Parts: sequence; C-alpha cells; structure tokens
Amino acid sequence: MNGEQYFAAGTEDAAERERLGMLELLMDPLTIRRLEARGVTEAWNCLEVGAGGGSVALWLAQRVAPGGRVVASDINTRFLRDLDMPNLEVRQHDIVSDDLEKGGYDLVHCRALLLHLAEREKGLRRMAAAVRPGGWLLIEESDYGLFGAAN
Repeated sequence: MNGEQYFAAGTEDAAERERLGMLELLMDPLTIRRLEARGVTEAWNCLEVGAGGGSVALWLAQRVAPGGRVVASDINTRFLRDLDMPNLEVRQHDIVSDDLEKGGYDLVHCRALLLHLAEREKGLRRMAAAVRPGGWLLIEESDYGLFGAAN
C-alpha cells in the first residue's frame, strides 16, 4: 500500500481526526494496560507503526523518557506533525515497502493496521525483524469477520 492507496487519504481532516479520536477513546486504555504488562519503562526504544493520531506514541514517549526514544511511523503523518517531544520522531513510512532498523527496538507496536494492508505478512515480517532479541512485538487487531457469523 502506498500513500495514494491509504483508505482515508481523501477523507477530510475533521472527519478522520474524529474517527481516530473515537478509536483512541475506545482502545487506548486496553492498549496501555497491555504495554504496561510488557514492562515498557525508561530507556526503551519503541516503534509505533501506523501511529494515526499519535496517542499511543505520546504515551510511550512519556513512559520511556528521558533516556528512551519513540519512532511514530505512518504512511500519512498529517495528525502526527504537531507532536513535540524531544524523544519522539515522526516518520512517514510504509511498513510494506520501506526499510526499518533491524533489531533496533525493544518494542514494536501496531493497532488496527494489518487489516488495511494488502501484504500483511510482509509488513508483519518487517515489524518482527525490527525487534531486538528479547524485545516485544505487540500487534492489536480485531477479527471483523465474526460479525457476519453473528447474523
């Protein structure tokens, strides 16, 4: 998937920001509990793939400060540009086609990303390769296919 194929690339900023805000409101508490359970702490290097509105990236940057760093990557960084923390880098990045630092992160996280990728396995392999030995790969995805079975 490239920037032109991003499903919400043509969505007006206000509508897309509202969608991302609802996702953050619903999912951030569970995501944060999962991250805390992984032991995310000061001095970790973290990668947030498909960072969206940046709420998880901001939480991570606060959690790993002062010695750690967070890379917030997304194919479309329009809602990440204003994030301003000294240990937070915003990077325009396509997980399917752009390289990452191999073994460079204590934590690689994504949420509600893989369902948007035509080449999920390729993106997943790239994320896994970016995790240092002993680090964590935390993928949060929903299975919307079960909705049809419930009808």
